[in-house]
Amino acid sequence: MRAAHSHETTRHPRAALGRNTRLASLLGVLGVLLSGGLVQLATAAPAAAHDDIVAAYPEAGSTVGIVPEEIALTFSGEILTDTSAVVIEVIAPDGQNVAADPPLIDGTTVTQTLAPDQVAGVFTVRWRVVSSDGHPISDEYTYTIEAPTVPTSTPTPEGTAEQTPEPSPTSTDATGNAGHGEPSGGGALLPVLAIVSGVIVIGGTLVVVLLVGRERRRRDRAAASAGATETEEGADQS
Repeated sequence: MRAAHSHETTRHPRAALGRNTRLASLLGVLGVLLSGGLVQLATAAPAAAHDDIVAAYPEAGSTVGIVPEEIALTFSGEILTDTSAVVIEVIAPDGQNVAADPPLIDGTTVTQTLAPDQVAGVFTVRWRVVSSDGHPISDEYTYTIEAPTVPTSTPTPEGTAEQTPEPSPTSTDATGNAGHGEPSGGGALLPVLAIVSGVIVIGGTLVVVLLVGRERRRRDRAAASAGATETEEGADQS
């Protein structure tokens, strides 16, 4: 009996040691698995953070007073430069896509040229790109073009335009004072004209008188000559 009890006593410590060893191994495996899971979580977190848009012109929800020639989208990281991977549409209020030419990619910024014939209203920007990790991202936003303000003015009718009267000509007398509507220098010519007219009238009268006197003397001489002739003829007949 004592021998059997002694044998069992010596076997129990070995069994306990084996169980402890297996438990330690199991804990070690669990520790390795737990460490691997933490590492995977740590590496998966940055991979899940995809690139996203960080700035835009015109800004989302903004109102601009001029027609933009282009729009620019800036992302948090570089995007794939393959043109087919970048799609940008700018939808006008009438439903037309005013995006012109392929988009230009420069690092983290994408620029899209727009057509010049744009109307006022709300525009919708729809974009789709592929981020640097190969994951496609897309979204849309709107901005508004404000209608230009045209100043209103009432044109003046041509018939009611005020006309400035032309100044009347003025004359000055011999002292240099302003006259009363007479042409300049007219007062000084009047005496001269009167004298010339008088001379012409008197000269004409004298000429007429001289002609009449000459004609009368000619007739008198002719008559006297005729009378003398008749007298001589009568004396001869006697």
